[in-house]
Amino acid sequence: MHHTLIITGKVIAGLGEGRRFMSLSGYRKQFIKKLGIDPYKGTLNLKLSGENALKLARIEKMRGITVRGFRKGKKTFGAVECYKARILGAGCALIIPKRSRHTDVAEVVAQWRLRSVLGLEDGDRVKMQVAV
Repeated sequence: MHHTLIITGKVIAGLGEGRRFMSLSGYRKQFIKKLGIDPYKGTLNLKLSGENALKLARIEKMRGITVRGFRKGKKTFGAVECYKARILGAGCALIIPKRSRHTDVAEVVAQWRLRSVLGLEDGDRVKMQVAV
């Protein structure tokens, strides 16, 4: 049985890595098949603190929907654990790359550019409902 965890974070600018990874067909095809999301080429990043960072750490230990890693040429790309989510009613997914360096940033993918669709700007606080 699934339940929902609410994570609140502050919208921040990313490093552009999400754009690069979301444009790779090895990830994109699996997001479409496993999550029903043809991801926008980029992620929404939410800076977490305190209790919300602890919730992310708890979620990381839970089983989600696994998007397998793959090889492209000589490069390998790691697996990603995904959790269906909603922000302001918009369907999306919290993604946790197995090779991530972030412990206080939640990365979110969706069919659309969430910043545009939801009118979000850096510094805005948003609540995300994560199915776990």
